[in-house]
This record gives sequence, structure tokens and C-alpha cells, in this order.
Amino acid sequence: MTHFFKDDTKDDWFLPADIRTQLTETFKTLQGTVSLEVFTQPGINDEFSEYTAQFCWDLGRISDKILVTGHELDSDRARELGITASPTLCVNPDNVHIRFLGAPLGEEGKAFITAIMLASLGMSGLSETSVPLLEPLSKERLVQVFVSPT
Repeated sequence: MTHFFKDDTKDDWFLPADIRTQLTETFKTLQGTVSLEVFTQPGINDEFSEYTAQFCWDLGRISDKILVTGHELDSDRARELGITASPTLCVNPDNVHIRFLGAPLGEEGKAFITAIMLASLGMSGLSETSVPLLEPLSKERLVQVFVSPT
């Protein structure tokens, strides 16, 4: 496990109480379990790695449907998934290919919570128009979405 994860202590929260309350309410609609895997490497983007690890750790404490594990970049799991950047956050990596590179701050945080919700519900988030357009595709495609505050 990555060194950025803290022991689970009752009163030691990273997220403020009002955010925890909002997320507790949001996560009541989770149906399936969501696996969050956080990949970090000490000495590389430590501030963002720590934020990502602690944020995810708190999410796992908020809902028992969110399972969080931490790995270092030199782990077998990182090699298995082809993870090379720290921090990298994977959502249900054994079922879907959703990755967040860097810390999910700002708009990325909203997208990250949406990804958790959709993964739990087994939904893609594609519109009714998009599904039939993509259905004829026979080869796997890589879709990348970049979010930047600038």
C-alpha cells in the first residue's frame, strides 16, 4: 500500500464535514461496489498524490460501496494496468478503463464523483443518440478527455 494512506481513525478526516454530508447523501444511490485504485510514487508530485490518496480514503469511509486500495508505481498491479504516472486514479479498473491522471481537483472532482456514480450504476453516461452511433464500432477505441482550469 502506498505510504500516503493514513490509518482509519474516527476523527481524522481530510474532507470537511459539509462535503462529507453532501457526499453521504449522494452515495446513498450507489448500487454496485466501486473499486478505486490509487497509484503513487514517493518523491513524484507528493502534494497531489497525498491529496488524491486522502480524498479517496475518505470516500471509502463515507460509503461501504467504495473500496479503496493504494499502490506504488513499481508494484505488480501498476505494471499489470500500465500505470506510469503519479498520481493515477483508476475507477473499477478490472471492468472499465477510467483513469484520472493527477489529483481530482475542481472540475475534475465533479467528473470523478460522476464516474463513481456511473460505475456503480453500470452506466456509461452516453446519450441515447451516441449509443447507436458507436454500436457498429468493432475495434476497441481509446477516448481521452482533458480538463484544465485554463
